[in-house]
Amino acid sequence: MTAVSAATAESFIRQVAQSFGKACDSYLPAARLQQQVALDALSLLPADKQGHLLDLGCGPGWIHPRFASYCSHFTAADLSAGMLAKAASQRLPAHLATPLATNYVQADAQQLPLAARSVDKLFSSLMLQWCAKPAAVFAEIDRVLAPGGRVVLTTLVDGTLAELKQAFASLDQQQHVNRFLPAAEVIAAAEPVSSIRWQFEQRCYPLFYPDVISLARELKALGANQVAGRQSRGLTGKGYWQQLAAAYDLNRTALGLPASYQVLIITGYKNAN
Repeated sequence: MTAVSAATAESFIRQVAQSFGKACDSYLPAARLQQQVALDALSLLPADKQGHLLDLGCGPGWIHPRFASYCSHFTAADLSAGMLAKAASQRLPAHLATPLATNYVQADAQQLPLAARSVDKLFSSLMLQWCAKPAAVFAEIDRVLAPGGRVVLTTLVDGTLAELKQAFASLDQQQHVNRFLPAAEVIAAAEPVSSIRWQFEQRCYPLFYPDVISLARELKALGANQVAGRQSRGLTGKGYWQQLAAAYDLNRTALGLPASYQVLIITGYKNAN
């Protein structure tokens, strides 16, 4: 998300939390991208079944049973009370419940209510793009991560939903799709945290849809339809939807209408001393 005023950012964060909370039940069936990216990211953590893991921006917690291979216990944190409640309601298999005793914390990633150096591994997938101050998130990661700790996080960056943005731009100049930070700006926000050795990799995840309505419905089901700085309530007329569909259809392939998601994968190792 691009920089906005403090008041606007605060308002948008509240809207995002409410939007994701409303989507806690519809999220998982629509989360094709989110599941693929999270599984790719999790595979980058050491699978040693040791230590305390923090899932930052945990969403509905569908991935939590998999943490059994990566930690002895974990804390789940999310800005949305609804998502956090959904995650807490998930029941781990009986043979995993004891070694993975969990703690669920409603928190802003920019100001975590966790002790310094209390986390051995930090996992966060597709959360950072909803934070107004990514540098503050990286500073908090540095604060809570213990020496020798590992970080894997992912975030959407500029170029995401480029096809949808192009279709809208052919109709008007309003902002209908969130502006995501360029990868270089996210990297610049992380680099001042010199105690962590960072690595960055950008990947494109293309998804395909039968029509633009299907894409819009998926974004709404995910709770990802809040747009910072939008000046109107958006599309209301049938004629506008038809024009948008025609503009988007210029991108059609044999697989359907493409929607490109640009994902920056960030891994880090905190110096042991």
